Amino acid sequence: MKIIVAGDGETGTHMARTLSVEGQDVVLMGSDREHLAELDAVGNFITFEGSPLSRSNLIQCGADGADLFVAVTPDETSNLIACQLAKDCGTKKCVARIDNPDFDSDLNRRLFMRMGIDMTIYPEKLAAVEINHFIKHNWVSDWIELHQGALIVAGVKMQRDGSLCGKSLSEVPNNPRLFHVSAIKRGASIIIPRGDDRLLEGDTIYFSVLPGTCDMLPELCGKRVRRTGRIMISGAGRVTENLLELIAGDYDITVIDPDKDRCGIIASRFPEVVTINSRVNDITTLEEEGIGQCDMFLALTGSSEKNIVSCMVAREHNVGKTVARIEELQYMPEAESLAIDKIINKKLLNAGKILSVLLDCNMATAQCISLGTAEITEIIAPENSRIVSAPVSELSLPRDITVGGIIRDTTGMLAEGRTLIRPGDHVVVFYMPGSLPKLSRFFR
Repeated sequence: MKIIVAGDGETGTHMARTLSVEGQDVVLMGSDREHLAELDAVGNFITFEGSPLSRSNLIQCGADGADLFVAVTPDETSNLIACQLAKDCGTKKCVARIDNPDFDSDLNRRLFMRMGIDMTIYPEKLAAVEINHFIKHNWVSDWIELHQGALIVAGVKMQRDGSLCGKSLSEVPNNPRLFHVSAIKRGASIIIPRGDDRLLEGDTIYFSVLPGTCDMLPELCGKRVRRTGRIMISGAGRVTENLLELIAGDYDITVIDPDKDRCGIIASRFPEVVTINSRVNDITTLEEEGIGQCDMFLALTGSSEKNIVSCMVAREHNVGKTVARIEELQYMPEAESLAIDKIINKKLLNAGKILSVLLDCNMATAQCISLGTAEITEIIAPENSRIVSAPVSELSLPRDITVGGIIRDTTGMLAEGRTLIRPGDHVVVFYMPGSLPKLSRFFR
């Protein structure tokens, strides 16, 4: 596919790298000449200096023959207009990043479709939904509900006293079949497991599981399920605002932020939330507001460094669970080593959305989740495709691809060797970066 990414900031650059790893023909469009020159020297994609609001620049980039145009500049209005121009030039699909919550509605999405914008990405809303899942299921690293919760992927960190710790997959009792181990994250690497792979302490195990059998996973991995009552949040930005729309009233919540205007917005919209205008790293204020009595601390400021430090302070005050928003990908391994329970990265959330378009999924139901070093996607199996030609064990799937489960007629099912996928099934697949072309061949 030929893809144009408009916006040479961190989000656009990460997206261009992700898509180029998947073997796509990518052009990154931006205005920072020096930055583009540096990227052109090291990236496996083309850079172009120009404006996405210029029709002539879009034509020079190849918008008249592009399969996908993604606008992720910092300006929402520019993204929407750029997508309209690209579609008018002849681009097949256009995706715009938005910042206005009012645009993230079914009515506006239908309006955008008529304007030539096939999909919008609202990163702050994606981040809020991810955090909300963690609040409800605080024993997991990742909680992914596929096809409205018909099948769940849960990433759980293995503890020493977990009943599965140290066992190989071939030794795991699973009769009747209650879960499927789809992937193992070990350090910075993801393993697509086979029967001789062992589940070790410190691994994050990605289970495909049906909704009714999730409760067994904490004991298998030695995790404690904690009740969440009090939550403290540092940062009153849009991620926090979107999160409060989901959880305000359900918990005892305190929000701290040095920006008086942002505090005023939160206080007026959510009167049941305690809002404190103060520096987020002021330990005296944190102690006065009861950080030691909180069950969960969410560090959601725009500074990754402050968020990491804040979570360390929360740990010192015996807060049970911590969440940090970290935008710099290079900080994520460090944050994990500091025992931060959940990391939120909007770049990975954005990349997952774009990969779902790349797979030509039904965008209304399917989704793709980026784990950084692996991807999870839900794809509809077409009639006469290779994926429906034989049982899973006879498909000769590459080593870096595995089927985690299927959803058939809204009912989730775990996959095993003798599973025969039918046309119309929603197939949950784990695959490593760079394997997208191989995966696509099975679903043509």
